Amino acid sequence: MQASVELTEERRNAAMQTHGATRFARNSGFGVIAGASTALGSFLMTVIVAHLLGVADTGVFAFALWVVLLVSSLADLGSQASLARYVPELMATGDQEQVSGLVKFLFRPLACGCGVVLIGFVGCVLWMSGGDEVPQHARLIWILVGLACALQPLAAFSYAYLRGMQRFDRVALLTVASFFVQLAGVMTGAVTAGVAGALAGYCTGLLLPAAISWRTLRPGSRFSNGIRARVMRYAFYAWAAGLASSFVWSRIEVFFLQRSVGSEAVGLFTVGLTLSNLATQGPMLLTAGLLPYFAENFGKNAFTKIRDGYATATRMLAFLVLPACFGMAAIMPAALPLIYGQAFAGAVPAATVLVVAAAIGATSSVGANLVNALDRSDFICLSGLLAATLTIAAGLSVIPAFGLMGAAWARAAIQISAVALGCWFVSCRLRCPLPLNDLARLLLAAALCAVAARASLAVLSGAARLPLAILSGIGTYIAAVRGLRALPPADAARLTAFVRRLPAGVQETLSFGLRLVCGPAAVSASGASGGKA
Repeated sequence: MQASVELTEERRNAAMQTHGATRFARNSGFGVIAGASTALGSFLMTVIVAHLLGVADTGVFAFALWVVLLVSSLADLGSQASLARYVPELMATGDQEQVSGLVKFLFRPLACGCGVVLIGFVGCVLWMSGGDEVPQHARLIWILVGLACALQPLAAFSYAYLRGMQRFDRVALLTVASFFVQLAGVMTGAVTAGVAGALAGYCTGLLLPAAISWRTLRPGSRFSNGIRARVMRYAFYAWAAGLASSFVWSRIEVFFLQRSVGSEAVGLFTVGLTLSNLATQGPMLLTAGLLPYFAENFGKNAFTKIRDGYATATRMLAFLVLPACFGMAAIMPAALPLIYGQAFAGAVPAATVLVVAAAIGATSSVGANLVNALDRSDFICLSGLLAATLTIAAGLSVIPAFGLMGAAWARAAIQISAVALGCWFVSCRLRCPLPLNDLARLLLAAALCAVAARASLAVLSGAARLPLAILSGIGTYIAAVRGLRALPPADAARLTAFVRRLPAGVQETLSFGLRLVCGPAAVSASGASGGKA
């Protein structure tokens, strides 16, 4: 009888593990679609604006979007991070009423903050209208910036709620719809009304998700005081960390460049930063399900699974991010002018520095998800404030002295320092060590990839040199990873198990890639072990 009970319990646990893995794969798949739409939309928007408006007006548009990002972080009040953190934990307990109470508790101050922001911008414009020193088109731009500042936090609230509910399918659908609307709006607006039109088009892409945020409210919801106290503490630190990250990880450099150098430098810096983000966004899309995964396991006190998941996810992200960034840096002299036009060729050196630094920063994003899931948003806040202080100091000293390259090198140095501090905290305080040996081998493989791509670019000529340089980099990286054995067998097992839960067409392509990287024997053996697990 006892053996029968134990067998039933073992089957139940196995079924729960399979369901959890399948859900994580499904969430990651839809997260890839949503993140790809966001990354592609941001990239194409920058390309469109660059070609239609020129270098100087591209700088004006980029500066306006930076203001939107900064003010949106101010109006957010930590609501987005709190939703993404606590909704999965409350859903795991099955208390839907607490989830509804959490949503209502966070939405009210957010809506009030957005209203205050919009009224503040409109009021400032009306006040400035009393004089003739501000042109009419500048007043319109600032009104549109205020509208975007009010819509952005509401849209982010919708996305955070859906992610917390683990409805990544709806996140993907909403993101794709907004992507097409926003891209068409920016293109039409830039052609008809310049910078103001492009900003109006940007706002159209926020309307649908902002409107959906109001539909998350449910009447008669309760919210216990114990959870309320935790959420308030977490939201405060997350809000402060978000503001600090607006200085460190966003585009604070555009403010100092605009102030000390001018709009053209802002335009050049923006296209370089966009390409660095593009190189990292693809692999980082796979991390969409990590915060709910860590938060759920934290609620269950499953710390062993958290540590194993952190090490594996870090290796997997480094495996994808490092060659993408190093390879992009290697082909930058040919790729950037081809995409944005010869007028932006001056951005190549800064873009190269930015994309290499982005590789290090992106790899640490797994640790950021872990820190948030373990309720340590206070550390993110304090480290962010330290990095923000360094950023402002660099903006007042390095950027005025060295211009565009000063902005690039200062950003790289500060972000890498912040990553080092975060890795120390995760390893020493949270007891989740980094897989340093594996990361070192992956870094060496990515460096060889970059050397091969740059050498091919230097030797070859003609229209085919860029595609051939990319192919040589990919081939070198595959050979290096396989020769250095940079991916442990356990990771091959997890990758094989993950791939087998994907659609058939995607599964065949990714399985072929795994066989190239790990070898047919390793994939077959890992697949068998993965199936047993």
